[in-house]
Amino acid sequence: MSEEKKPTGDVLDELKLFGQQLGTAVKSLWDSDESRNLRKEISEGLGEAVREMDKAVKTVQDSDAAKEFSQQVRGTVDKARESDVTDKIHQGLVAGLRDLNTELSKLLSSWETKQPAEPPTPPPDAETKE
Repeated sequence: MSEEKKPTGDVLDELKLFGQQLGTAVKSLWDSDESRNLRKEISEGLGEAVREMDKAVKTVQDSDAAKEFSQQVRGTVDKARESDVTDKIHQGLVAGLRDLNTELSKLLSSWETKQPAEPPTPPPDAETKE
């Protein structure tokens, strides 16, 4: 019996050692000068990209085409609110989800009834081969 536990212990010990070494390696890489420089460069680059995107968005927002588009979107949203389309979509979504949940519940119930109460015992030949 103790022989059976030894391989498991060895596996656990090796996995523990692997985890410790991997953690040390990652920490060393993270703390290296090269890693710090790379993180700084990425951070500065992303900051510059964000600033440029902000400029582009502001330019687009200030354009007449963007203002006209915004007005059209507001008008469409207002019309949708006034109509019963959103109510119908909401009702359809709820009904569809309810049906999906009902069918899923039936499926899960059928799986539960098909599972045996106890796990099957292995054939006698399987025990003697180990």
